[in-house]
Amino acid sequence: MRKLISIVAAGSLGLAAIPAPAFAQGVTTGPVAKPPGSNCPGDWTEGGRGNSARPMEGFCYPANGKTDNAIYARTSLDQPCAPGYYPEINRSLFCRSKKIYTWTPEQALARQRVDKPQKAMRCPATYRSSLDFTNCYTSIDHPPAVRLSKGKPCGPGEINEFGLWCTSDFEHLPWSEIESAGFGDYAKLLDLAAMEGRGYETVPGYGKDLKASPEMQAHYASLGRLNTKPAAAASSSGSSSSGAQTASSGSGASGPCGSATGAAIGGAVAGEGGAVLGSMLGGLGKKKKKSGC
Repeated sequence: MRKLISIVAAGSLGLAAIPAPAFAQGVTTGPVAKPPGSNCPGDWTEGGRGNSARPMEGFCYPANGKTDNAIYARTSLDQPCAPGYYPEINRSLFCRSKKIYTWTPEQALARQRVDKPQKAMRCPATYRSSLDFTNCYTSIDHPPAVRLSKGKPCGPGEINEFGLWCTSDFEHLPWSEIESAGFGDYAKLLDLAAMEGRGYETVPGYGKDLKASPEMQAHYASLGRLNTKPAAAASSSGSSSSGAQTASSGSGASGPCGSATGAAIGGAVAGEGGAVLGSMLGGLGKKKKKSGC
């Protein structure tokens, strides 16, 4: 009997030594390590920077010292949150026990959406990736007709963009409208690449002056409508989409790094809401600058 008790006790200790799943390690008082490429949750803040109350850089602390919002970090954005937990907003790998109810620019600006089979896919003309990268949305009133090509040739009047989309009914749009949305989508996917630990060169459009699809560029060039003037010259026209064209055409900057990313995305929205979007996303992409970004 004594031997049996010893075996059971040893087994219990062994089970206790097995680490609990990540989602069971919810933290309510912090600190918790911040995964590379991710932000802290909305009501948490990163430590360090001479803050004696939050001394450890690279760790997230509750902003008010304590919180009943338990969090844990996923290993990738494709990993779903555990039951009872909800995903954080853009560029965060954290799941939280309290659901976020917040306004986002795309909720107000989106006119039409199409689902993306893969988060890293580029969006078609005038569309850009949503904050969770699961779909593409457009903010214009009369967007092109788009559908997934599913590996098959596109039909008459359609352009095969990025080898993924069949796009039609777009020639009423100026090139600036297409390129500005293309730049906004490209900038968002740079953030996704950073979160997933991929190089920026994995994002279609990297190293190119123009960020819209090469197929759409070729078509507009054939029509003589591919306007690639530096946006500094175009800004005098007052076009709301010229801000993104500036950043994408490379007049003095090699790419969408730092807070310029959010500003350019805001400028990319034609019509109402562009200024709002710019202010909401002005800090997008603030990370260590990589060579050739």
